[in-house]
Amino acid sequence: MLRFLATALAAAFLSFLPDRASAAPYFGPTLLGTVRDTSGTPLPFVQVIVAEAGRTTTTDVDGRFVLRGLPAGTYHITTLLIGYRPGHAVATVTTTGPDVTVDIVMVGSTLRLQAVNVTAASSSGEAAGAAQATAELSGKQLQRSLGASLAQTLAAEPGMSMRYNGPAATMPVIRGLSGERILVLQDGARSGDLASSAPDHGTSVDPLAAQRIEVVRGPASLLYGNSALGGVVNVISNDIPSAVPARVTGSLALQAESVNPGGAISAGAIHPLGSTSAVNVRLGGRRTNPVRVGGGGVLDGTSNRNLNTVLGYGFVRDRVQGGLALKAFDFNYGLPAEPGSDASGIRIDGRRYQVAGKLSANTGWRAVRQLRFEGSVQDFAQQEIEPDGAVGTSLTLRTQTAGVTAPAHFGRMSGTIGAQLLLRQYAAEGEEALTPAANSANGGAFIYQELPLGHDGGEHPEGGARLQVGARFDGYRITSQAGNPKFGAARTLSFNNFSGSLGFSAPLAEHVTLSGSVARAFRAPSVEELFSNAVHAATASYEMGSPDLAVERSLGVDVVLRVSGTGLSGQLAGYVNRVENYIAPDVSRDTTIDGATMPLALYGQRDAMLRGVEGQGEARLGERFVLGVMGDVTRGTFAGGAPLPFMPAARVGASLRWDNRSFNAGGEVRYAFAQRDVTGGPDVPVDAYTLLNMSASWTLPVAGRLHELTLRADNIADVRYLDATSRIKSYAPNPGRNVTLVYRLMF
Repeated sequence: MLRFLATALAAAFLSFLPDRASAAPYFGPTLLGTVRDTSGTPLPFVQVIVAEAGRTTTTDVDGRFVLRGLPAGTYHITTLLIGYRPGHAVATVTTTGPDVTVDIVMVGSTLRLQAVNVTAASSSGEAAGAAQATAELSGKQLQRSLGASLAQTLAAEPGMSMRYNGPAATMPVIRGLSGERILVLQDGARSGDLASSAPDHGTSVDPLAAQRIEVVRGPASLLYGNSALGGVVNVISNDIPSAVPARVTGSLALQAESVNPGGAISAGAIHPLGSTSAVNVRLGGRRTNPVRVGGGGVLDGTSNRNLNTVLGYGFVRDRVQGGLALKAFDFNYGLPAEPGSDASGIRIDGRRYQVAGKLSANTGWRAVRQLRFEGSVQDFAQQEIEPDGAVGTSLTLRTQTAGVTAPAHFGRMSGTIGAQLLLRQYAAEGEEALTPAANSANGGAFIYQELPLGHDGGEHPEGGARLQVGARFDGYRITSQAGNPKFGAARTLSFNNFSGSLGFSAPLAEHVTLSGSVARAFRAPSVEELFSNAVHAATASYEMGSPDLAVERSLGVDVVLRVSGTGLSGQLAGYVNRVENYIAPDVSRDTTIDGATMPLALYGQRDAMLRGVEGQGEARLGERFVLGVMGDVTRGTFAGGAPLPFMPAARVGASLRWDNRSFNAGGEVRYAFAQRDVTGGPDVPVDAYTLLNMSASWTLPVAGRLHELTLRADNIADVRYLDATSRIKSYAPNPGRNVTLVYRLMF
């Protein structure tokens, strides 16, 4: 089945490949642009993003870019470059008109500014227009935050933390939610791994390959369906070229950390094949020794290595654009274990293969000017290796996705309509298998529209208030497979759900925007929650699922205040998220297995409430100094007042840096409050702690190449501390003092 789908997907796309011998000319208009600074100097290596068309390119050494094959319409163009405020331009492309030229001037800035978030619902991609709280890491901020895993890279962001089970087995936590409630994407496609299913699994995405990382905080089921009840993380690496460069472009990234002794590398290049297509090749890898913990000592058995490769092909014609990417991610890592535990010395070995494809067709229709087709086929396998080399459990997951979306315009309204299909085939084998094999199918259809308020016309009026509405229907079915007596007979369960959202965005002043949303989201129970019936070494308990579980439904309310000026920028958000039928294990009882007593984890449901406040901001002090502040607090409780498990501790922080755009240096201090509201068992109370961090970065353009070097020192005092969201906090402290060096070359 997997081989057939991969072959069919590849054949469909290969039929559209340009004939290089014919070298057919373009007949439609082309978008031509230049990007320069305020003195008129051309700016190379600028990221150029056209969110409405899903297109990205980079300026050449003369500050120029070319985008061909855009359907008729009005587009917001966003430019990103280290040391500059994001640039913007609006261009209107017609079917038979002349080429369109834009000239974008970027103004130098030392503040952290967010300009674009294609993962959020805003049809133009403008962060200020998103109804929910968002975050975007690129450039200097990504360099300063880059960690050994995706979750570690994001853990310092307001409203975010990390589910930690060693340096490799991590998962992002957003507003107290993780696992199956957080959706991790790579270039907009689901990462077909098992990171969300258990705390001893990690994400199969290395952050060193990212150009940008985008986050949507809060319910996002409208656009992404199941498993986005808590938020979305999208790692953007642009593996399929969506524009053809005039020459070979690429990058090299190196990273080394002292707390995880070892290093990582990622290198890639895009090579044009004539004027209509390009090929992208990327290779990367990471190898580290066991992590060093605060106050001295080593967390034994936590070494880690991964290898990742990408071969991508993209083509651009007048009416059709698309491409294919072949991806592979191979990994092996060790898990920490409580002293004397049977889980001591276990390693995880696995790989993920993926074929992903995209195809866009310009229709020429007025209401729906483009149809976009996306699909992927993934094959994931993982083995849990015992200390003696025996395989305890073998897990496989095969995933197929398909979707069609269309930018849709109805009068003054603009947005997106679409349909998506997700198929998964999961199997667990071995004496320690936690669940039976199970197949699932999820299909959904949605519509999202924005209505400008108070304007006479134009598809995307600038600076005005906007009303945002959306609706979605999903059908989900999961079937367990017979064969293992301890899991009983096969069962088929169905879960259907309507979700929707209502949002607004309105300017309060020239650089101040107020946004808000009310969103209904859902999550279907996972195979572990429905069918588990075995000892789970990762949680040191006997887990029992319940086939009678219902769908989780949440009603989330967000209010966001954004400021983006020349001397001040920031975002402050408050939220309430009420979750009906919140699924969690009850570990109040014990059971005896093979003469040993252990906790009995019975999956059940109760209503829950999450609420909190998060924010961060930066302000210029004089010409060179930048003062930053951050803070977040999340409270999660079941109906009746009992706390949700593994809730993050409240945090506050402040930073000060000297920054002249090409060089910056500074430090920050972060204080995490004690977390005493815990559920017991492995969710133990943690004390307050303070971390001191420092960093310095250089940006050096030399001979048509851009060099970026970042030196960072985290937890300088080598504080021994426990993180409230860590799954091993009952017996293992968090990483200690860490010196990180990151080098990136763009050419």
